[in-house]
Amino acid sequence: MMMKNWTIVIGIVIGFLLAMPAIAAKDAPVKIGIIDVQKILRESRAAKNAQAVFMKDMESKRAQLVAKDKEIKSLDEELKNPGIKLSEEVRKEKSEKLAREIKEFRRMDADMAEDLKKKDVELTQKILADIRKIVQSFSKSEKYTLILEKGAVVAADEAIDITDHIIKLFDARK
Repeated sequence: MMMKNWTIVIGIVIGFLLAMPAIAAKDAPVKIGIIDVQKILRESRAAKNAQAVFMKDMESKRAQLVAKDKEIKSLDEELKNPGIKLSEEVRKEKSEKLAREIKEFRRMDADMAEDLKKKDVELTQKILADIRKIVQSFSKSEKYTLILEKGAVVAADEAIDITDHIIKLFDARK
């Protein structure tokens, strides 16, 4: 499946490159740029700020899990401590409560993991949409014929890498 995707991408790029002389002869010289989206996500101030907000939310949710975990451990230690004399009825109630708490903890953990994963995907998609708009605007204003993502390029001269320009524009808009 992966090989098929690369074949399609390479075919599209080769087709475009073959058509470029005709495009260039008609309009203007061909201008190609490359961006490294991963670098933008790693290094731009705007993406870092969005990531910081996400991490803060994640930490607050983790704090809830830690509190629940402490409660469970405390109840478990109380049940396992031979020095504490509990009636059979009280021991049974505490055991049932422990089982409920463990079940609730696991559900909370799974729900939080799913929620955080969903928020991470949404945040990344929003940032990528913003980057795409900036790249399109930059492409029009600077008259680029083609801008490719670095991950789809096998080899290229670093001189056509416009990632730092895009990072500056992205940070300026945020």
